[in-house]
Amino acid sequence: MTEILLCSEKFIKSVTSVSDNLAGKYILPSLREAQEIALRNILGDCLLERLKEIGAARAWDDDGNTAYKALLEKAQYFLAYTTICEAANRVSYKVGNFGVAKSQDENLQVATQDEIAKQVYFYRSKADYHQLLLQHWLLDNRAAFPELGDCACAKIRSNLRSAASCGIWLGGARGKGPVTKEGAK
Repeated sequence: MTEILLCSEKFIKSVTSVSDNLAGKYILPSLREAQEIALRNILGDCLLERLKEIGAARAWDDDGNTAYKALLEKAQYFLAYTTICEAANRVSYKVGNFGVAKSQDENLQVATQDEIAKQVYFYRSKADYHQLLLQHWLLDNRAAFPELGDCACAKIRSNLRSAASCGIWLGGARGKGPVTKEGAK
């Protein structure tokens, strides 16, 4: 089966401060994780798989896929910023036969682990913001997505109410009860 990624390396580079010469071998695994772990937690299995089916068929402009196309557009920034959070350590540290190393060049000064963490925090904050926008949009438009009612909706509904990823528990996914068919609690 062909792998379907819902965001592109070009888009990620265009909206972040990532260098244009950053190799795809760092971006693509990070994008894969952003999509298959972080986005899956928001959308659920069925809705993510539906988006990938539409992407595989290149059917974004079909009349019945308008809501899915809008959802994909809403998810782009979340995917881009989450990808950079995932890529930061991949780019900074390399695992080899001799252990973990960081590359150093006479013309570049390698960032410290604290500086890398600050950069990841910067992008994580942006990802959290776009996650919250995506969650609110999904809640407002959930009637357009039969997958939210058919498959595992009870599992992801609580994830549609919190986008905080800080070290302090702010309620998170377990802090709210499920949304009922009658509306939000």
